[in-house]
Amino acid sequence: MKRYIASILVLSLAALAMPARADADAPDVLVENTVQTVMTTLKQEKDRNKIQSLVDEKVLPLFDFTLITRRAVGGAWKTATAEQQKILVSEFRDLLVRVYITKAFTNIGNRTVKFEPSKYADGEDQVTVQTRVITPGEASVSVDYDLKKTPAGWRVVDLAVAGPRVALDIYRNQFQTPLQQGGVDGVIKFLMEKNRAPDVRGTALVHKADAK
Repeated sequence: MKRYIASILVLSLAALAMPARADADAPDVLVENTVQTVMTTLKQEKDRNKIQSLVDEKVLPLFDFTLITRRAVGGAWKTATAEQQKILVSEFRDLLVRVYITKAFTNIGNRTVKFEPSKYADGEDQVTVQTRVITPGEASVSVDYDLKKTPAGWRVVDLAVAGPRVALDIYRNQFQTPLQQGGVDGVIKFLMEKNRAPDVRGTALVHKADAK
């Protein structure tokens, strides 16, 4: 199941590996126009180093890890010092890359992505791109991306697989106990321990998907 969830993520993550061009274009159009090209590349590429380079160069720059971290930390973000915020972003970025992004680039198989009708209107600076990952003979799985138009262009600020959002729901909930026990430093300690674990897995996300 963990590999299944990872392969679902890669298809929609691939959709977000958009070329750096025409920020004025609608984000859903940019996503849909490039998904087939990126999917084809991933299906043909077996070299892990090249896949990692693709992740680093095409996928990670599309995520605004500062905004993602602020979503997950919630109101406590405003009480954190600049140094604490820097550490929070760095540690949370590393965790998300390990758990959800790098591990996703395996076992694409014959899965495809269907884009739901766009709800984006010209002039908006936030949009959710809704997709469904389709596997022959199995129920489709929803993968939604929250994008925001920033000074650097459209960036992903959260994602949801089969329901819960990674930052706003899953990790904000996991951060509550560390926050109550140790404040911002408690969350930093929590993230550091997760990142130092020998094998970090997206347990909360996998369990949620299993229940569907």
